[in-house]
Amino acid sequence: MKAFIRVLQDIALMLTRIVMGVVMVTHGWHRWQNEGITEEANILERVGIPDPALMVWLLIGFEVIGGIFLIFGLATRVISFGLMVLNIGIIVTLRSSTFYVHDSGWEYNAVMAVVGLMLMAHGAGRTGLDHLFVTPREQPLPEESDPGPTHAAF
Repeated sequence: MKAFIRVLQDIALMLTRIVMGVVMVTHGWHRWQNEGITEEANILERVGIPDPALMVWLLIGFEVIGGIFLIFGLATRVISFGLMVLNIGIIVTLRSSTFYVHDSGWEYNAVMAVVGLMLMAHGAGRTGLDHLFVTPREQPLPEESDPGPTHAAF
């Protein structure tokens, strides 16, 4: 049963990474090709972000390159931390007045931040390429049939 749960966890982490990576790449591409650097920089300038054009380029780079990294499970915890910080920053600076995204609210960004937190906590799983560069510290699972101590220690 433990093996089945472990495989299920790896599949869930892999699907989460792939979906988040695709979302990040497509959002970065959309900012660059559809919205345009100038329009995105104007949004940041209106809320007082310093050097908005540079920030837009950094954001696009993070979304496109970070998304590709997530798809393959590379630097998963680092990219996920960035994803979490980015979306919390967006909530605080741009979308704090309403909840629903269709009203320019923050629900989408909250989901992105929480998924970033989840991936930061659990990593890429065994299907990601992180394990090629970092040796995971596996903690043994507690035995299901372990009854605990059989006698009191004095």
